Amino acid sequence: MTSERLRQSALIVWTSVGVIALLWVFIRIADSVRVIWLPIAFAAGLVFLLNPVVKLFERLRIPRIVGAILSLLVLVTIVVATGALIWPTVQTQAIEFVEQLPDLYVGVIDWARETGQRFGLEIDEILSQQAIEEWLRDPANQETVRNLLFGFGAGAGVIIRGVTEAIAVAVLAPVLALYLLIDINRFKTQSLELTPAKYRAEVSYVSTEVGTALGSFVRGQLVVALIVGIASSIGMWAIDLPFWLLIGIVSGFLNLIPFLGPIVGGALAALIALLNGDPWQAVWAVVIMTGVQQVDNHVVTPMIQRTRVNLSPLVIVLALIVGGALAGLFGVLVAVPLTAAVRILVGHAWRTRVLGQSWVEASEAMIEVTEPPERLARISRRNPNQSRLFDTQEMTAMAEDQVPEDETV
Repeated sequence: MTSERLRQSALIVWTSVGVIALLWVFIRIADSVRVIWLPIAFAAGLVFLLNPVVKLFERLRIPRIVGAILSLLVLVTIVVATGALIWPTVQTQAIEFVEQLPDLYVGVIDWARETGQRFGLEIDEILSQQAIEEWLRDPANQETVRNLLFGFGAGAGVIIRGVTEAIAVAVLAPVLALYLLIDINRFKTQSLELTPAKYRAEVSYVSTEVGTALGSFVRGQLVVALIVGIASSIGMWAIDLPFWLLIGIVSGFLNLIPFLGPIVGGALAALIALLNGDPWQAVWAVVIMTGVQQVDNHVVTPMIQRTRVNLSPLVIVLALIVGGALAGLFGVLVAVPLTAAVRILVGHAWRTRVLGQSWVEASEAMIEVTEPPERLARISRRNPNQSRLFDTQEMTAMAEDQVPEDETV
């Protein structure tokens, strides 16, 4: 008995060591080819966004390859048309922002001077030539300056890599998304054929749950970001705030990262209003952005993201911090969906293998399906639970090995 326990303990330890070693090797390899990960992430987002449209075309008896091409062309047309529509205003506001930078700088200095005087600080002394010289004579500060100067090449490398990644996203992401949309069904079938027969039904079910949750998250985030961007722009335009469209675009784009969009947008709007010399405009900007965030959290997101993984705000914040520390912008963008996928996989394994729950019970404990409002439910043509590949009874039967093997694929 003792030897058996030692053998099991050794197996667990060495398995853990092997997993950690493989993970380290994977991270090293992934870092060496990191330029391709951002296009893959955007391609996956396009697949989650367009796959329902392609399925709709298939129900209309349109071949999948034609539906994939049509859906991608429609999306590109919408993006190009929207860009052409708002570009003149964006360009005008960007030029005005650059022209007003000196005035904004003077406004920041004046604001800092007034704030310092309230607390008994002399900002002019802090920013004087003597203070700057004393700061530069400090060996620690000199080391910082040297690092910045000699690190210019690294900074230039970061800029070049950023431009390269942007070009790669613009060129590769649509191409990869097109191939994935065309071959996704065949890929699912081949993956299941490589799975041992006794695990095939379970793998099919869990992968469907992961795909449903991630698809709902990605589509929901994109639609919500668009709504937040439009609402923020209209709100800032209504109070006649300068650069209202730029603020709306920033708020919408940053809303792809949970909790960040309206907060940064509200802070930016309030700062511009204060520098513009209108405190009441700053108050209204904060009120409008807070209202947009509340409507987003309590109305828009629950209606659009009908299927989502139960992740606490603390877990989301930690995932964003870890993702940003490991992979920068790419890590921040994929942190939450990857965390949700890991939660589903690990939670399913724990609840079914350790707690002895059924597949359905494990899924219901981790995935929340938001019921539509009563008025929308009356006109809805389908139940939100029907978005999954199998219904509850069929999954229960599969969990009890009541489904023939040839029906699991």
